[in-house]
Amino acid sequence: MLRIAALLPHTEVFGGVRRYIEIGNEFVRRGHEFTLFTPSGESPSWLPFRGRSLTFAALPSLAFDVGLCSEYSILDRFDGLRASRKYFYFVLEGHKLEREVVRRGFLFLGNSEGLCRRIERRYGVVCRRAPGGVNTEIFHPLDPAERSARPPGEFSVLCYGRVTKRRKGIPLVIKAVERLRRRHPGLRLVFFDSLVGEDRRDPRPLIKTSVPHEFHLDLPQSRMAWLFGRADAFVSAEKRAGWANTAAEAMACRLPIVCTPSGSRDFALPGETALVVPLRSPYFIARALRRLIEDRSLAGRLAEAGFRKIGEFTWPSLAARLESYFRD
Repeated sequence: MLRIAALLPHTEVFGGVRRYIEIGNEFVRRGHEFTLFTPSGESPSWLPFRGRSLTFAALPSLAFDVGLCSEYSILDRFDGLRASRKYFYFVLEGHKLEREVVRRGFLFLGNSEGLCRRIERRYGVVCRRAPGGVNTEIFHPLDPAERSARPPGEFSVLCYGRVTKRRKGIPLVIKAVERLRRRHPGLRLVFFDSLVGEDRRDPRPLIKTSVPHEFHLDLPQSRMAWLFGRADAFVSAEKRAGWANTAAEAMACRLPIVCTPSGSRDFALPGETALVVPLRSPYFIARALRRLIEDRSLAGRLAEAGFRKIGEFTWPSLAARLESYFRD
């Protein structure tokens, strides 16, 4: 049995928290002990967690085989963790404290191939591949009978709605869809997000577009497959991503996707499982999206190939990979 500890600044539904809840659940299923440390010590309320939750105050009294952390703001707490091996798990590209973390002598994990390559190339350290994942019990294709009927000519584009985060590129997706409206008047946008973190502004008034749209806020996890099932395609314009979480979830729901290479290189194979835009711009996003709208057989092939590919990146498969690293 391995005793594993992970440190997080909170257990809300953002900031890569899902990763630790999901792998924690898998490690417990595999017979290991998994402890989640946060300032409050509260267990997550939005997703079941099988491990134990403790406050940072309990850190000095416990020892572990493996320690995990991805958050730069709690590095001092991670330094104080008593663990035989400590892994800093890179999940975001280009943080200002990245170099400082590398100097601390931790072991390193990265949540995508692209991120691992960057860390190794820039700093000359080994960064073990730990890509993933996706929960296929939550994110899955709808039965055809469950899908709502589409009016003739309608095409719904699903997009993450965190418009306050520039690196998510939401305005770029909106502009791309606006470019196509004259030729394809049936285009609609579907957004989703949760009110989380310090900035809890309602994002819905921040969406400025003439394109008909709907915005789903604070949906429970049990409704995510329903949400993805309302769309005909998913578009992501992220930059500096580690793992492109929402794009992976769309693939698991058997949606064709248009995305940037950021955080998606492991599963978005250009022309095979996704349409990957060469530059993060409305022009290239619109060009790729137009191909899906006008060639439904292409959209179907990509959706099916993507669905098969993302099956390689489930949380159980990631936990098995991590376990092999931890036992090495």
